[in-house]
Amino acid sequence: MNRLITFALIVLIFSCRHERFTDNITFKNETKTNLNSKNEVSSRQIELNQIKQPNKTVFRNLKIDTTKLFGLWSQDPTAIFADFNLTSTSFNIVEYEGKEKEPYILDRNKITVFYQDKPHIGVITLNKFDTLKIKWTSTGLETVYIKIKR
Repeated sequence: MNRLITFALIVLIFSCRHERFTDNITFKNETKTNLNSKNEVSSRQIELNQIKQPNKTVFRNLKIDTTKLFGLWSQDPTAIFADFNLTSTSFNIVEYEGKEKEPYILDRNKITVFYQDKPHIGVITLNKFDTLKIKWTSTGLETVYIKIKR
């Protein structure tokens, strides 16, 4: 009986040691991934800081139909206010207490808007009928907007 208990304790000790070793390896990999993410974020931030706001709206190498792009856009079509208004000359966020109309950059299907004097870049993935989809690079999420007709 004593041999059986001793054997069980030895197996338990070795299995716990092995589990700790595995956890340490996982922890090191997670730390390495986090460091890479921080480096990627800081390099992306440096790139964003180098983008200067133009004095007037800039269009280059367009790959989208701008006639369907201009108007009031909202994520929630039942909301009282639209999220933003996009015209051929300016971009402005509705109900934002800052500069009213900001010039923006539209290059191919990439839009760079300036909010609180910081550039925000998005890739327009869909611009059909009353739907606009923009994948914002800062979040990596695609946002769906519906055109407001008022």
